[in-house]
Amino acid sequence: MRRYLLIRFLELIPIFFLISLIIFFILNAMPGDPLLTMRMENPRAMTRDPAKIAELRKYYHLDDPLIVRYGVWLWSFLKGDLGYSSMYKQPVLGIILKRLPNTLLLTVTAWVIGLIVAFPIGIYSAVKKYSFFDYFFTVLAFIGISLPTFWFALMAIIVFSVWLGWFPVTGVQTYGVSGFWNVFFDRLRHLALPALVLGLVQVAYWVRYIRTALLEVLDQDYIRTAYSKGADERRVILKHALRNALIPIITIIALDIPYFFGGALIIETIFSWPGMGRLIYEAVLASDYNLAINCLMFLAVITLLSNLLADILYVIVDPRIRLGAKAV
Repeated sequence: MRRYLLIRFLELIPIFFLISLIIFFILNAMPGDPLLTMRMENPRAMTRDPAKIAELRKYYHLDDPLIVRYGVWLWSFLKGDLGYSSMYKQPVLGIILKRLPNTLLLTVTAWVIGLIVAFPIGIYSAVKKYSFFDYFFTVLAFIGISLPTFWFALMAIIVFSVWLGWFPVTGVQTYGVSGFWNVFFDRLRHLALPALVLGLVQVAYWVRYIRTALLEVLDQDYIRTAYSKGADERRVILKHALRNALIPIITIIALDIPYFFGGALIIETIFSWPGMGRLIYEAVLASDYNLAINCLMFLAVITLLSNLLADILYVIVDPRIRLGAKAV
């Protein structure tokens, strides 16, 4: 099993380099000169001396071939030296580590909300197929799939923040709040609406996948045999049917983890949530390419790790894969 997971991990390495190459070349294809951008933001900080400018261009490898600049940047990234942000005038690594916990809090909460809501609905829709409940949530799922995330977020703000006043509109915490429990519940109120929006958008997809995967298993002969022997329906569904339907479900749910980080870019921007998504948005607008490229690489690493997580869950859930992993 260890060798199986090691092979899966090694397979991610060339994918990592390919992703880093694509991200680097795309961002460097954007118009603009980093030194010119820095000079426009703070003219006093940049010298007009041509020799000094040439020295800076050499220091930042701006006149080197693109592939050389890629190699220098990748080696620095692997060492943990991410350079400085021209927008914040701070080390990039410190900025990312400050914003990353907020994004993880938002995305993990939304992911858990999605699982809690999608699984009961998907299972019940499969068991009670073609019932009013099944048709009702099928229609809701198609509506949810069709709605743009930003529109859903704006409507949620209008209804629950502006009209009802249940949740704050933006931010992560109210200024001036003190005390452990006051801060805890205040942050929870700020988290609730963006996490619900991000999680419920994905529920529409997951309900359809869970229903479809479970229906395929429920039509198998061994399920009908279990029913004919008088086995309890809940036991048949949860122990036999659902467990065998988990492979395609795990594939979708584990590989959708990067979606939450991508969707967080929109949600964090709309709700002014200080996370990685909003940071990338601000970095691109400010032409802070060094900050943007390193943020995108962090998200790429998370995407690759979610693929590895899916492989690990396969081994845990399916004995056949576990036996095959031992044979590798």
